[in-house]
Amino acid sequence: MRWLVGVVGAVGIVMVAMVLCGCQSGSASRATPVREEVTELQSQEWLYEVMRYLYRWHIDERDVDRVIAGGEVVFLVREVTPRLDHDDRSRFGEVVLPQFQLAVKVKRADYSIPELGVEVKNERFKVTSVVRSSDSQERGAGFAKVRVAYSEMREALFRTRNQTLFPEGELLERMRDAVRTQVMKELPNRRVEAGPQLVHLAPLSPVSNDAWVFWESGRMLIRIASDIDLANPAVWDHDELAVKLYDLDKSVVVSLDEVAGSNAFMTRDQAGRVLYNTVVLGRRLEMTPPNEAAADLGAPGG
Repeated sequence: MRWLVGVVGAVGIVMVAMVLCGCQSGSASRATPVREEVTELQSQEWLYEVMRYLYRWHIDERDVDRVIAGGEVVFLVREVTPRLDHDDRSRFGEVVLPQFQLAVKVKRADYSIPELGVEVKNERFKVTSVVRSSDSQERGAGFAKVRVAYSEMREALFRTRNQTLFPEGELLERMRDAVRTQVMKELPNRRVEAGPQLVHLAPLSPVSNDAWVFWESGRMLIRIASDIDLANPAVWDHDELAVKLYDLDKSVVVSLDEVAGSNAFMTRDQAGRVLYNTVVLGRRLEMTPPNEAAADLGAPGG
């Protein structure tokens, strides 16, 4: 059986080129007031999913301390309209959390790739980037404000803190193939024993098209990202994926200021989050090299 080839072939998750920007042109975007139909960006259900994604991947204790006293969480949301190709119907938005000093860019892809015969269309807005910035507190013009009681959100996040969503069926097999391909490609360069390799897959998020994998014996983190929903067969059939690898021994620093201008590194905090999501919350998979007769084994773990 092939390895997680589809996911990692384009390699799914840790965390780059992190989400593809799709067919957007290089022109500057202009912000527009939130339109009446942009209900998803203001819906509590969707905002809770965004917050759960941030809770897992970006927010820590010092962030929460700034919110407790206020008693509420404030979301500033708006749709933006960048200049796109004539046949690109994608929609873009921003979600700013001034108390957390976080700015989240989101996209609902809707365009075609004629040369591949692929329709790229997401049914909901997906996170494409998260930036920590102090000037997020100054946002306001053109944004709608959504307020949620802090205690209510705290209880929801606490109750679902270990809730996980993993690929199943065909999607899982394609991801296994993709990861196997990547591991086998890197195996000759790593000082690891031949034979079955252990990898850990982080839970997927309904508001993100990326996946993270920890290759245990190879001491490597793998992030897979796509503009297309990972469950869409087109992702695997046409390698519409972006894959980023991080060597835990060489690519981890305390601050990105140490390697200014390079995107080949991640901070120690980021690496720790990926390891928590892959090992503690994740699913363990044993990948058998394709030239061995034994069948692949996949067992829940973490």
